[in-house]
Amino acid sequence: MLALIWLVLGIAMVAVSVWLGWTRWPAILNGHPAMLIAGIGCGVLGFIAIAWSIGSLAIEARQDREGDFGHPAHSTSAQVLRRARWRIIFAVPVLLLAFLLVIALAYSRPFVATPMATVALRSENSVRLADRLGWYELVPVREDQAGEEIKPTAGLLFVPGARIDSRAYAHVLRPLAEAGYLVAVLKEPFGFSVLDADHGKKVLDVHPEISDWAVGGHSLGGTTAAALADDDERIKGLVLFASYPAEPMVRTDLTAVSISATADELTTQDDIESSKANLPPGTSYVVINGAVHSSFGDYGEQSGDGVATIDRSAAQTEITQATLALLTSLAPPPAPTPRKK
Repeated sequence: MLALIWLVLGIAMVAVSVWLGWTRWPAILNGHPAMLIAGIGCGVLGFIAIAWSIGSLAIEARQDREGDFGHPAHSTSAQVLRRARWRIIFAVPVLLLAFLLVIALAYSRPFVATPMATVALRSENSVRLADRLGWYELVPVREDQAGEEIKPTAGLLFVPGARIDSRAYAHVLRPLAEAGYLVAVLKEPFGFSVLDADHGKKVLDVHPEISDWAVGGHSLGGTTAAALADDDERIKGLVLFASYPAEPMVRTDLTAVSISATADELTTQDDIESSKANLPPGTSYVVINGAVHSSFGDYGEQSGDGVATIDRSAAQTEITQATLALLTSLAPPPAPTPRKK
């Protein structure tokens, strides 16, 4: 019976790994390495489980009854029962962990960024792409008259929504880098920012030259961003994309903007209204008529979302402008690079 269970589970482990690789490979390859490692590990362990279970079913029962040429004395009933008990003791916890791994991988299957977003991930037009292990950056490239690089002193740290490919926000956020602000977008483990709530602090630590930080996030990512802003004094601004804090924020000195959509059925206008008391006083509210939850990125449609009545490009232009306005309120955009004569 144990071998049969492992056979079924092993097939499921291989199947979920192949399914994820076949349908979501770009997002997994370009995301946080945790899911890539877990997916590969799940597939390898699945093959081992299948091989072991087939071997057990085909060979071990016969050997217990008859022995073999090298070991003619077959096991007694008591020995077989004792061995079965030990196998159950060790196998049940491992079976449970393997089953949970399959469920976690299947549930974490990410939304993949569309070409509209991935085409924005390029180094050109005064923006350099820096792809790090746990996040990627859109870095403004500017030089002074002497040809020395001018490093940005203000930036946005962005937290993606749950299970959404971090690249999906590149098209919306790239104009901020073109305006002279550093943009860093996190790659979250298994697509859930709550699994590493302090992830954003690593980005802040890497960039001590940034004196004016804003943090933003979409959906669940915005909730994580709000908690980070409330906890870290280096952050001066907060941008919420279809999101709200999980609890009342303590800091009252934050400059905050909440951007929401009227046709959003995942973060509704009622949700935004009821959460206003949790945000800092003076928070600005931008409502995009006809936009939906998935208008805030480029990753396709989400189940349970509303139907957009505004062009995606038009909605995203409003989102970008509202975000840029908040950054500008924290720190004026750097002057354009002087042309060399």
